[in-house]
Amino acid sequence: MVPPANCFSVLVIDDMLPNRVLLGKVLKASGYAVIDAKDGEEALALLREGGILPDLIVTDIEMPGLDGISLVERIRSSGLPVSNVPVIAASGNADEMMRRNALAAGCDVFLTKPFDLNLLRREIAALILASRQKAAATRGSAPSDSAPNRVALRIKETK
Repeated sequence: MVPPANCFSVLVIDDMLPNRVLLGKVLKASGYAVIDAKDGEEALALLREGGILPDLIVTDIEMPGLDGISLVERIRSSGLPVSNVPVIAASGNADEMMRRNALAAGCDVFLTKPFDLNLLRREIAALILASRQKAAATRGSAPSDSAPNRVALRIKETK
């Protein structure tokens, strides 16, 4: 699935279908295009062979097969364009060691489930905005469209 040119996309990775469905509904209602994967292996296949480059990734940590921490380590070391995409990691069984491991693997934010949906939306918008501003600074120019303004508006709307 290729998102429309005028919206941001979020890859949601969770082994629990109800979690993917709920998060998908919340994000779609906020204006994001949502792509989902049932586990780390499916997510990697989408990123490598599926030709997708999401604006942000939200991943569960505890999944069978390739868990979220290992997934993020592979993404960060892949050398693919996705290696710079912001990642939010989440777990319902979070402890301090899991949070540290997730951040050490390259996650930008760690959240505990169940999500505070307003906080989640603010974190997503802030990470996408920061990512776009960093990319623009690297290019030495302002972003070529009004997307950062849309993100900034989403941050204000959810406060």
